[in-house]
Amino acid sequence: MMNSRWKRVPKAMLGGLVVVLAAVALEYPLANLQRMPLDDAARQALIRSGDADHFVHLGLGTMHVREAGPQNGPVVLLVHGGVIGGYAWRQWQQPLTRAGFRVITPDLLGYGYSDRPKVPYTREFYTRQLTQLLDALKIVQPVHIVGASSGGAIVTAFAVDAPGRVRSVTLIAPAGGGRHSVVSDTLLLPVVGDWIFRVIGPRQVTGMMEKAYPPSAERNALVAWMRTQGSYRGFGEGLLNTLRNYDVLWQPEAYQALGRSGLPVLILWGTADTVNPFVQSRQIVAWVPQAQLMALPEKPHAITFGDAPLLLSHIQPFWKEHGSVQTDHR
Repeated sequence: MMNSRWKRVPKAMLGGLVVVLAAVALEYPLANLQRMPLDDAARQALIRSGDADHFVHLGLGTMHVREAGPQNGPVVLLVHGGVIGGYAWRQWQQPLTRAGFRVITPDLLGYGYSDRPKVPYTREFYTRQLTQLLDALKIVQPVHIVGASSGGAIVTAFAVDAPGRVRSVTLIAPAGGGRHSVVSDTLLLPVVGDWIFRVIGPRQVTGMMEKAYPPSAERNALVAWMRTQGSYRGFGEGLLNTLRNYDVLWQPEAYQALGRSGLPVLILWGTADTVNPFVQSRQIVAWVPQAQLMALPEKPHAITFGDAPLLLSHIQPFWKEHGSVQTDHR
């Protein structure tokens, strides 16, 4: 009797395990079915509702771009980091347009309302889309380019590849000066990573952003944006794609080349940053000796969205100083 009972236990456990595995496997396709496609119909609806600004068709895909300011003003190109999308610069647009700048704020491909192309998200993927964006907008004059976090590594690579298109470079707590743990290596594995980033990834990064800022109406609007961004297919997969194909945490060659370019560089960095620790600023300044480093006491990593007035108080004088800089780009 006892032996018979124990023989039934493994079968019950096995049956339960099969049910759990089936449910987990089913979550993967269901997650996409529960999200919306980001197609032409969706884009038209976003335009009609006023949620989107306008869309630009690039060779790599259709990009959502927020654009404001005088067409003949000095151009500022704002490049976001690896989670929020172009919404990160929401508090920058009005003060910059008042100051006479033409402000270009894209949702990079894979983020926000932009396409999520099914290609490797490499260094070249990011720099090419910036080149294609400037071409599509017929911007030929050099631009002031600003990159935050992983966007700092992206704009550095772009400035190195196309120095003639850049008037100045501003980096806000940039990635690329040292490797540190962002996610567990297990989460990058095939199948495991694909499941996690599609099924629960958008919800997890939304929770991270909610915790990064103190309660306020602006924080609530940001969280709502993150939920909207994650409601379209491909957002979580895009985050994983970048982690697998672009080592933004360690970019010595790009920063060294930026140092050799002679382009004006300003770096702003919070001393309490725990994502890209402030100590990495020493390494980047060593690679980019012409850089002006502005340490922001006790400021954390999440300053692009939360501390726009402070950052602009340092950046706008830098732009004024380098408004018509001439640099040897040979």
